[in-house]
Amino acid sequence: MPFALLAFSQSTEKEKIIALENNIATSIAKHDYKYLGAAFANDIKIISATGDVADKNDMLKAVQYVTSISLSGMEVKIVGNIAIVTGIEIENGKDNIGIYSNKMRFTDILEKRNNQWQIINSQATTMK
Repeated sequence: MPFALLAFSQSTEKEKIIALENNIATSIAKHDYKYLGAAFANDIKIISATGDVADKNDMLKAVQYVTSISLSGMEVKIVGNIAIVTGIEIENGKDNIGIYSNKMRFTDILEKRNNQWQIINSQATTMK
């Protein structure tokens, strides 16, 4: 593939991935479990800002507490059928303890499966 076409192709894929990340954030705040079920791989592993390891079921249970998420500063690197996304997330919600707001730097790893990008791994670190 000529370099110009490869660059255009990667640019288009990067735009799709950023759109997916934004759609996931919106779906978490709206508690759209159907969309999230498709966007997150069944075998996903999530490392929370507290160092806990979670799976897809744990993540879907935690969504109920989230009221809003905003994403910024996203960067995407694509290597074959794997994409690495880094960015900043501000998550607001209300749980059993009370109202909370967390600012985190995140890394998501996505894999293109059956022509669809899915998050297969996610990690977040709390920012001060």
